[in-house]
Amino acid sequence: MGGDNIHKSHLYKKMKIIQIHNKYRYFGGEDSVVEEEARLLKSNNHEVIQLIRNNSEELTSFNNKLKTFKNISYSNESIEILNEKVSKFGLPDIVHIHNTFPLWTYSVLDFFKKKNIPIIMTLHNYRLIWEKLGFLNKNRKNYGFFKDSNILSYFISKLTNKRKDLLSYVTKFITHTEFTRQEFSTVILPIDKLIIKPNFLHSTSNTIKPIEDKKNVIFASRISKEKGILTLIKTFKNIDIELDILGDGPLLSKIKKKDFKNIKFHGNLSRNQVSNFINKSKFLVFPSEWYESFPMTILEAFREGTLVLASNIGSIKSIIKDKYNGILFNSGDSFDLKKKIEWILANPKECNKIVSNAYHEFNKKYSYETNYRQLIKIYEDAIKNYKN
Repeated sequence: MGGDNIHKSHLYKKMKIIQIHNKYRYFGGEDSVVEEEARLLKSNNHEVIQLIRNNSEELTSFNNKLKTFKNISYSNESIEILNEKVSKFGLPDIVHIHNTFPLWTYSVLDFFKKKNIPIIMTLHNYRLIWEKLGFLNKNRKNYGFFKDSNILSYFISKLTNKRKDLLSYVTKFITHTEFTRQEFSTVILPIDKLIIKPNFLHSTSNTIKPIEDKKNVIFASRISKEKGILTLIKTFKNIDIELDILGDGPLLSKIKKKDFKNIKFHGNLSRNQVSNFINKSKFLVFPSEWYESFPMTILEAFREGTLVLASNIGSIKSIIKDKYNGILFNSGDSFDLKKKIEWILANPKECNKIVSNAYHEFNKKYSYETNYRQLIKIYEDAIKNYKN
């Protein structure tokens, strides 16, 4: 993997970093970011201690689920786990929190504040401000983040945010685009605590092929309403091109029951398998109908030299400039999606130029080296300016 090790890493002081993360039932972009970040830091000789809890392993019984629900705003069990881990590994220079829901909870902020450790928290999603963005906003489609239910998500949001006062213990929050920075600052967080740092991926040596030499179209995401899968399926009923669907989710079994001649389902695949699919595809469709933070599959397509066709919603508009490094269509609009697909098929030369722009942008903005420097600066500034 070219560029994994940053040759100038000796300029930076070696750090001990604790990563806190709660894995999801279905492996997704956030889980991938945590893995990439740990790999990046370890390859540059920093000590990374990953404290990861897993929904699919720990929420296996009704009693466990009930206990988690009762402790969803503050978990004493998490405090006990952290005490045990810190006794074993010692205190870090800094702690980097990714996802605390539902097992870790904001109790981790309380724990590390009392230990006088600076805290960085990456805002991977909009759960913290979901109520204002979706449920209470009649101008936007509402998609529940919990069990695909708005009602359940509303009550979970209320319970989780009972201890949102603990967010004041976070030294700096990482957001991925200016769009997410503005959304969080408008609703809940002071803008001077919000730093923009995009996601990243290691580079590869894969050959970039012209769009004319590729065949199928790919969708690689959670198979659920908010990801735009129903709009996508509706569109491909009327298009004579094959669609490969990668991933799992609550709508998979329902959709698979229907007879689609030009749609193939491949289920959950490894990250390498997904990347290989993307590399060989004519273009990636990312039809999300709910705000995304910074989709990793879009970055993978940039890296693999595959055209991206995405909905013009939320942060995606900050990442993709229409007909420069990707193609945008109106979110939830099957007619516009079909029109853009037809444009792509009719204009391979323009599409190859767009792919080239995206590939160069990946190497400039989303590489290991660029993001390593950004991340270490965030850590060093947080440690330097930390006030007990």
